Amino acid sequence: MCIDLRKLTFKIREIIVTNKSFIDEFLSRTSLFFTKSELAKIRDTRFAIAGLGGVGAIVAELVARWGVKRVRLLDKDRYEVSNLNRQIFATTYTLGDYKTDVAKKRIKEISPCTEVEMVINKRCDAESVFNFLNGADIVIQTTDSPSSILFYKIARSFKIPLVNGYSTVTGGCVSVYDYRNSDCYSIWEQIKDKLKWRGIKDVLEMNSEELDLLDKMWGHGTTPTINFVTNTVGCIIVSEAIKLITNKGKSVKYPYKIEFDLFSPSLRKKKMCSLFCLSNYKKLIQILKNKMR
Repeated sequence: MCIDLRKLTFKIREIIVTNKSFIDEFLSRTSLFFTKSELAKIRDTRFAIAGLGGVGAIVAELVARWGVKRVRLLDKDRYEVSNLNRQIFATTYTLGDYKTDVAKKRIKEISPCTEVEMVINKRCDAESVFNFLNGADIVIQTTDSPSSILFYKIARSFKIPLVNGYSTVTGGCVSVYDYRNSDCYSIWEQIKDKLKWRGIKDVLEMNSEELDLLDKMWGHGTTPTINFVTNTVGCIIVSEAIKLITNKGKSVKYPYKIEFDLFSPSLRKKKMCSLFCLSNYKKLIQILKNKMR
């Protein structure tokens, strides 16, 4: 009689990980700080993670280590050699693979009790983002193209919180939009967006080809990236998400954001779209220049 050891090992593993004692041991160190009800709330939260690059991959890794029950993944890219310097799931074995597929496998290896209930690895439009966010409890948004505004518009319509983060060369920024309690859309931003998007079709009405063109026209070029910087952004994103879910600690919500620089070093809470912030006026001037081209 020939026994398939791989199948047998998998079956034993499935029995073990569905046992309550496994979950208790899995979160034993975490439970020294968080209560059982707080951990249950985190585990019952359905995470929709958009973007699995240098920032998003570490988010997926950390979310899996909370033993969450349901996760959704979105990224249209495959792994390339240039990703090896910073993206935690990028290895010489995953080159050419979809980032979503690699992330799904990694999550299941960490937490077999986590169901990856939706995977999208194609160019997004309003319909696919709507389906991706419909029923989610929190959105982690780390995609960096202009068409990413779709996630904010649709998360706002669903009234679900969204946590965004991106890296600069030596630092980064993390923002929390708690759409459950506010539109998170100041008059200043409305004016800026009217100028920026004047004469352009609403992204909610654009098809895939139009969204591709938008990203080519408005997207930024390749920028320097450092692995410990992108990973730090991901860690702060998960920190803010956990605080938001549990109401433990102080979450830095809109209209404020977290800015940090690891080469200064500094970390501060900064108000978005302040009338007294010179950089906001610079952005407005740049938008006007782009519109005049």
